Amino acid sequence: MNGQLSKNIRAIVTVVLCLLAVSGIALFATVNLSPLFIHLPARGQLNLGEGVIRADYCRLLVYLQQPWPTRLSLANIPLSSHAVDHFRDVRHLLLIGEAVGLVSVVLGVWLLAKQKRQGQLLSVLLPLKWLFYMIVMTVWIPLINFSRDFVCFHQLLFNNQDWIFVPSRDPIILVMPEEFFWHLFIIFVVIAITLLLLLWGWLASQLGLFKLRTDKTDDGRNQGHHDNS
Repeated sequence: MNGQLSKNIRAIVTVVLCLLAVSGIALFATVNLSPLFIHLPARGQLNLGEGVIRADYCRLLVYLQQPWPTRLSLANIPLSSHAVDHFRDVRHLLLIGEAVGLVSVVLGVWLLAKQKRQGQLLSVLLPLKWLFYMIVMTVWIPLINFSRDFVCFHQLLFNNQDWIFVPSRDPIILVMPEEFFWHLFIIFVVIAITLLLLLWGWLASQLGLFKLRTDKTDDGRNQGHHDNS
């Protein structure tokens, strides 16, 4: 009984680590793909060229992912003290998220390898399937009212009002409208679900489930052939 309980707990811990690893990878990929989705304001809104805007946004990304202390400073887009404080808070959250993801990747790979050696990968597959179903069933909920959930998300993560940007004071927000974050959310979900599907497929292949289904199909066809004969 204790052995089975320990086996189940180990499987759940493995799945949780895999989820954290997938989230960390998806977060890193989404952040670094974000330049593809920035909004380029009209000349009347932000009197800067496309190259200048993209260069400043890349400076912001470098700042957000630098593990060593530094101060944010953009070359052409002005930032108020509130914006600098907010991006500092975002930087802390990003670094924590990516660090947790990196550690989870290492631990998750180690646990999966251990489960494989002990022939216990099947115990990992079931909680992973339930986790995947839960994600697919709930991930669309924020899309119903993204504006409301976007505000609630900021209120939950930040204990100040620095995240409320005024375009006249912090024109950087013109580059990152709400639609920009909606696109990033979609990218994050697609990457995360794809990685979970790849993990599911790897587990199934290691357990020989694909081969088993192929053999059953072949046996059925051969049986049908014999019956016809």
